[in-house]
Amino acid sequence: MRRALAAAAVLALTGCGLTFRFDRKMSNEELILRDEVRAYYSEVAAAFAAGNGAALAGLFAPGISHPMTKEQIEAWGDDFFAKHGPAGFKVEKLEFEKVGHVSAEVVLTYRVETRDKAGSFGGVERDRLVKRGRRWSVASWDKLP
Repeated sequence: MRRALAAAAVLALTGCGLTFRFDRKMSNEELILRDEVRAYYSEVAAAFAAGNGAALAGLFAPGISHPMTKEQIEAWGDDFFAKHGPAGFKVEKLEFEKVGHVSAEVVLTYRVETRDKAGSFGGVERDRLVKRGRRWSVASWDKLP
């Protein structure tokens, strides 16, 4: 218990945007799945840092259609990076609503910072992720107020 509290304090102080719940014990399996989902968002950050629309679109499920298709995501990314260049993607808060072996649902609070500041934006959304093989991808998302 002391380790968990110490880890939570360290993470809170580093501003990593993670949410911890102490009302129930998580299994090692669930901790691993949560880490995998967090790693997915690191891949999103890498795609933004590279300024690559195709790499960004590749992180979404093949059949995504809500609110955009993969082709629309890639076109949006290409246009965004052409206008603003590579950008920083930062997870400000990640709340797990559900997590399992093949799907997860999270509420993501994020910020995208562009060098020119004109393209910077942020938001809160509910992401529905699916896992195929070893890879997580977003199957749909909804903006939240």
